[in-house]
Amino acid sequence: MRQLWIIFVLPGLFAVSGCSTGNWAWQQTSQEQVAQPYASEIADPAAKALYAFVEFRLKAAENRWGEALPALERAVFFDPQSDYLKVLLAKTYLHTQKQAQAVTVLTELIERSPENVEARELLGDIYSLEKNYPAAVEQYRKVLELAADNQNVRLRLAMVLSRLDRPEEAIATLETLLEQQPDANIARLALARFYLNQGKVEQARETYRQVLELDPGQQQAIVEYGKLLEKDDPAGALQLYLDAIATNPRAAAVRQQLSQYYLDHGQIEEALAQLQELRWQFPDNLQLLGQIGLLQLDLQNWQSAEKEFRNLLQSTTDQDRYRYYLAMALIGQKRIDEASKELLQVPRRSAVYVQARLQLAYLYNDSERRQQAVATLEDLLAGGADDPEAYYYLVAFLGEGEDFSKAVDYARQGITKHPHDTRLLYQLGVLYEKLDRRSDAVKTMEQILTLDAEHPDALNFLAYDQAETGTDLPLALERAQKAFAKKPSGYIVDTLGWVYYKMGRYAESRKQLEEATRQHPDDPVINEHLGDLYRAMKLWEQAATVYRRVLELDPSTTGVADKLRAVEQEAGQ
Repeated sequence: MRQLWIIFVLPGLFAVSGCSTGNWAWQQTSQEQVAQPYASEIADPAAKALYAFVEFRLKAAENRWGEALPALERAVFFDPQSDYLKVLLAKTYLHTQKQAQAVTVLTELIERSPENVEARELLGDIYSLEKNYPAAVEQYRKVLELAADNQNVRLRLAMVLSRLDRPEEAIATLETLLEQQPDANIARLALARFYLNQGKVEQARETYRQVLELDPGQQQAIVEYGKLLEKDDPAGALQLYLDAIATNPRAAAVRQQLSQYYLDHGQIEEALAQLQELRWQFPDNLQLLGQIGLLQLDLQNWQSAEKEFRNLLQSTTDQDRYRYYLAMALIGQKRIDEASKELLQVPRRSAVYVQARLQLAYLYNDSERRQQAVATLEDLLAGGADDPEAYYYLVAFLGEGEDFSKAVDYARQGITKHPHDTRLLYQLGVLYEKLDRRSDAVKTMEQILTLDAEHPDALNFLAYDQAETGTDLPLALERAQKAFAKKPSGYIVDTLGWVYYKMGRYAESRKQLEEATRQHPDDPVINEHLGDLYRAMKLWEQAATVYRRVLELDPSTTGVADKLRAVEQEAGQ
């Protein structure tokens, strides 16, 4: 496309305002003057300036800036007193990425013509672009001294003042502008933003309302005012969005914000409906189509999600991410082999390669192909991936396969690279316990508490260990209670009950252990704990019933048969 912006500001091919001589104006001639011999003006500077200027216009119209700029420079050379040509030259320098030359031209022009508003305004814009905000402020203020009603410059001055962290001056500048020009709604919108940034919420609210009174369909004001209302009047914000869309169904920015509102309130179907409406306006907006596909995934509309991502794969170069999401849609439909094929196509260079391989490994493990799962994760780590999730799942899969020693090695590798990852540390502690390295397990759990003093699983592990060994039971109770407060699972309830039991606080222990067996009726260890409590409370029949239950669950449980015989004897006495 041709860049014709310079052409549009010129008043006409020969009527060039601002040129210094009068030779360019057509004169009324008498018949006698016409009859005089021709006098060449080829050496006349004004004629040369005009010729160069015309050449500039023609070359600029054809977007030939490499030739147009020298022509304009010649025009200025031959007519150095023309302010108009100097400003035009500065604009052309800017257009051709020569900011320093533009500054030089404008500075010289202002020295000669200090009241040239256009030159000062343009110089202020250049300083602002260069982030030389103090210099920009100086030029803008000079412009306003010369042209106090220049709305655009006053607005720009406010923006520059804000970047200098002078918000009160910026606000005062906009307030002055609105006093002079009450209909300057763009300035009013900017003022509302400044009020909000300064914590002047009520002034911001009122100013946004004024903006909308003057222009009820101003989408940006609706969106910003709506976001403000969402904080303490979500119903009001919702009604604002709905009213705006009812008035203008094509208000895309408002509809987008309404979709976000629904998402923030967990109303995914309503959010999706708004995005589907936007789709009719912007059918080729890939980002919008991707959002729709992701919401279909969230809603577990697997087939619809699959359709969206297959369409996206046909129309975008961002194949890898959408291929990954397509795989998620296929997994939701239990089409595991198809999903695996899609995940395998994600190349190593892709930003979602690690996620794809983690998901692939999970699919392999879930399909009882643990060796493939392990090999996939080992290859991922060998290829340089430094993701704690890769270590986490690899350690978990090796642990499920009871390859505890290898799992420990990988857990240590992961912790070396991610020393603050409490999940890996917890995995290592559990592995140490499985390898009968109880002291190492305890040390690891203590290390977790130095990173996260309220880690519920580490607290539970240590509390249970202390209950088993009878060590510092008050601390064990404190840890168990803290763990329960963070994560009231049945296993932590069991630990809490077991600590109470060890402390001889049987009534409190009974409440917890009965609750634990209710939550985990098939866990032999928890049932044995309850049996031991009943035995301590001399509830022989209840104890015998629970011990029999334990033997049904795990006939190989050591010592429970002896306990059962003992309570049966005690019950018979």
